[in-house]
Amino acid sequence: MTDLSRSLRVQRFRNLRRERGDREMNVWVSKPAGDAIDRAVEKGRLKSRQEAIAYALEAVFIREERSVV
Repeated sequence: MTDLSRSLRVQRFRNLRRERGDREMNVWVSKPAGDAIDRAVEKGRLKSRQEAIAYALEAVFIREERSVV
């Protein structure tokens, strides 16, 4: 795959995500958090790091299972 076709594919993917209402955010995570994410993915609990991070963010900021002050 050429660099041009790869970059076009990535751009289409990003545009679809934006149209869906998603936002791209770059974050740094601590080593323990990163290791825990990697373990969850390796064990098959979640499909990818992206899915693991999204799951954790939704658990804290969207679901009402936790009370955050």
